Amino acid sequence: MVNTNAFSSGTQEGNWWANYVATAPEREAKKSEEEAARVSAQRAMIDRYQREQALKYAAPAITSVIQTYTVKGEMADTDTVASDVSQMLPDAAPGLFRQVLDDLKSQGKVYEVQNAPGFMGMRSSHLYLVDR
Repeated sequence: MVNTNAFSSGTQEGNWWANYVATAPEREAKKSEEEAARVSAQRAMIDRYQREQALKYAAPAITSVIQTYTVKGEMADTDTVASDVSQMLPDAAPGLFRQVLDDLKSQGKVYEVQNAPGFMGMRSSHLYLVDR
């Protein structure tokens, strides 16, 4: 007995290779999207860790400088506190003070008061520790 469909068994199905090549752009887009999501998640984790370390490193210095001005009965001018902290932490990154100060303000540990415009419109601010 001879099978008449012996040589045409795969002809009714689509060509696997043609389907694979035709869907390559979608696969590549999905792969690159997954890679971008993974890299973004890693970057967010690294940023969060660096922010926590910066807070542990500089927050005690900032609060102690503000406390010294408060104990003396003087207002803690933000620029003066920044210069004092930069002297205390000479190896700190340039934007570390403002970053940690913003974190302390968002946590409710430090309060910053903007003064009225002074000479030639210059504005200054003072820092206060919030007692909880």
